This record gives sequence, structure tokens and C-alpha cells, in this order.
Amino acid sequence: MHFQEITQFERNLYNNGIKYIAGIDEVGRGPLAGPFVVSAVILDLDKIFSEELEQLINDVQSAEKQEEILLYTKINDSKLLSPKKRDVLAEFIKKEALSYSIELFSPEKVDELGISEITQLSFYNAIKNLKIKPEFVLTDTFEVKKLTKEHQTNIVRGDTKSISIAAASIVAKVYRDNIMVEMHKKYPVYGFDKHKGYGTEYHIRALYEYGPCEIHRKSFHPVKDLLH
Repeated sequence: MHFQEITQFERNLYNNGIKYIAGIDEVGRGPLAGPFVVSAVILDLDKIFSEELEQLINDVQSAEKQEEILLYTKINDSKLLSPKKRDVLAEFIKKEALSYSIELFSPEKVDELGISEITQLSFYNAIKNLKIKPEFVLTDTFEVKKLTKEHQTNIVRGDTKSISIAAASIVAKVYRDNIMVEMHKKYPVYGFDKHKGYGTEYHIRALYEYGPCEIHRKSFHPVKDLLH
């Protein structure tokens, strides 16, 4: 049933002749350190709604033979997937998507512009940088102000209800997590490889012990307090 539910928005639009639907999601809105990342993904709905895939979903024997195409049915909110599954799906999505884009804003930019402006800017840029112009946009709750209301739907908990948004959430999360794992090599005392910059107890303790490093967001508490 999951596949039917997570494709409902796309199916309704597709049945009305809209094929190029961009799902957009962000990761890194709340962390104390690291970049803010947004991804936009246009999936191949002709393939997703093909009789072949429908048949595979209902036919376990065929499913084993054609495991790769069935990865579409595993796409879900990135937070609900294991890191290993996210990695596999991120590669699959990037390979299968008609177009995808990734936007990254540094901690300095987040401090300079503020999270609200960064979110607007990055969502719009992610749409603009797709090689196919989307006919419609689906976002997780967030309204893109530069787009007309008629060309977007903002879905609460959209990464669990739209396959396009879920795909974008996976691509963005894997991309950002990989950056934070690399940052851990440079700044090992903070444990970025574990918490990816979020304000865990371990991270807060390390912050108070060692002070902020250059990838900490200086406008976020308690980082801000430690700089005075």
C-alpha cells in the first residue's frame, strides 16, 4: 500500500497530463554546524506508472528478477531509511531521474542571510538549475514565494507522502551527510560523523570544551553565546 500512497500526488497530476513534477526538500535547517542543502528531483513518471512496474509490484517472482526497477518502491522519507539504504537509493535516484539539482549554502551564508531567506533562495535556485523546466512543484510544507500558488503544492510531512519529495530528501541528506563525515576528519573532537552537526548532548559538550570551529553557525545558540 505504501507505493500507492506515496505516489498519490504525482498520480493525480500525471493523470491530468502533467509529467514534469519537481519534488524539493532540504536538509540542515536546524544543525549548529555545517551547510544547508536543498535538492530538487524530477522523476520519470512514465516509468513509475508503467504497467511493467505495476506488474512487478504485484508479482513477487518477477520482482526478484528485476530488483533494480523495484527500488522505486523503496523510496521514502530519508529519516526512515538506514544509511546504507539511503546511499543505494541516492545513486539510483540520480541515475534514473530525468533531472536533479543540489544547492548548498555555507554556514557563513546561513549566518549572513538567515535561515528563512536561505530557504527561499535555495528552493528557487534548485528549481531554476534543473535541466528540465518543471510543470509543477511539490514541496515539504514550504511555499516558494517566487512561484505562483497554482504551480506548487506544499504538503505537510511531504517526504512521507510524495515520492518526488522523498527522492529529493534522500539525495540532499546523503550529500550533506557525506560532507559532515569529511568535516569530521578535519575537526574530529566534535563528532560530526555521528550527529552531522545537530545539537546532541555530545556535540554541545564538545562545543563548551573546545569552542566553535569555522563550520559552526555563529548566529545559532549556543554557538552565539560562546563567541561573546
